[in-house]
Amino acid sequence: MNNKQRLQLLILLLLNYFTFALITNIPGALFPFWKADFNLDDSTIRFLGFAFFLAYGLTSLPQGILIDKIGSKKAFIYGSSLMAIGSLAFAFFPSFLMGLFSLFTIGIGVTALQIVGNLLVKEVDEDPTKYSSNLTMAQVFCGVGGFSGPWLIALLKDKMGWDWSAVYFVAAFLGLVLCAFALFTFIPSNNSSGEEVKKPSVADYLSLARNPLMLLFAFGIFIYVGIEVGIANWISTFLVDKHKFTVTDAGKIVSLYWALQSVGRFTGGFVLKVLEAPKALIAYSIACLGLLVAACLASSGSLASIAFIGIGFFTSIMFPSIFSLAVNSFDKSKESTVAGILCTAIIGGAVTQLLIGFISEKLTHSLALSLIINGVISFAYIAFIGFRSLKNNSLSSNNKTNQNSTSKLNNSNSNLAREEALV
Repeated sequence: MNNKQRLQLLILLLLNYFTFALITNIPGALFPFWKADFNLDDSTIRFLGFAFFLAYGLTSLPQGILIDKIGSKKAFIYGSSLMAIGSLAFAFFPSFLMGLFSLFTIGIGVTALQIVGNLLVKEVDEDPTKYSSNLTMAQVFCGVGGFSGPWLIALLKDKMGWDWSAVYFVAAFLGLVLCAFALFTFIPSNNSSGEEVKKPSVADYLSLARNPLMLLFAFGIFIYVGIEVGIANWISTFLVDKHKFTVTDAGKIVSLYWALQSVGRFTGGFVLKVLEAPKALIAYSIACLGLLVAACLASSGSLASIAFIGIGFFTSIMFPSIFSLAVNSFDKSKESTVAGILCTAIIGGAVTQLLIGFISEKLTHSLALSLIINGVISFAYIAFIGFRSLKNNSLSSNNKTNQNSTSKLNNSNSNLAREEALV
């Protein structure tokens, strides 16, 4: 690719991250409206949020395989089209059943865009060692999009007097813009190097899914998304119950949690240029665990709020670091399938938040203790991925050193043999 094509691809990817993050974070702000308009109880309304995450769990791996077959450009167009179709359906026919269908459809589209987008970031820079830092920087726009969703809803309802369904017309428009931009942008194929790459068979896919290293990273994504979403979803309840915050004030802390994650991703892009991703994972995991314990045990709401916001900052580099370490650990021919397996694990966002509530209500009778238990397990595992990756890098370096030494020894023996032959 030339510089102009790289710039166009970069703009497309940033628009992609902003759009699917905005659409992903809309439901959380709309739950109160859906509850009233659809006459739902607290248990039933959870299915609307679960429908979106279910799409990740059920379709990520099949879509990874599909992207291997159809290529990145077609996958981009197909994903943004599904996102637009799902949004339009919900906007025109707002109901609970249509919501289930629409959010699941949107989830399929977002899954495809996340898989192909995360892989295409690797093509923006010729240096593969910058993949982790570039992916972290690109995902700053995820935070901007996520923060913009609730703001857009407030603008449409409070300032313009429109119904909540109007936000899905905006989402559909953004999806169509993304689709049109993708049509006229050069998007490199799954194999942009020009080398002939053998397409993996079904047996290869199954083997990869059972690979211990693949499972290590996939469970890392499951754990990370789970604890990230779990903490965010329980901050409000914790501050209201323990520190007597109003719902509105507690919600502001949640917004700041996501806002600081965007700041962390921006600064993390620079951090990862000077600090290896495994070392950053270890350091940031320790910081998150310390802040979570501080938040749960803080005597004042102000200290707890500051600690929770800090967790948002230090979770920032974890997803792109784990993702890039996984992709770089396998052959290029398997990249889409690796991404599909990793995105399947995003279903952790639906599981851990329920687990925190179950442990709190049934076992510990303490939300603070439940958060700490889940935090210790989650951040310790993420740190373990960092230690394991450092070990693998060390072994890889030693193998290269040994190969170079062997090569030099063979060359030396060959030269000695020539000298003896001349004598």
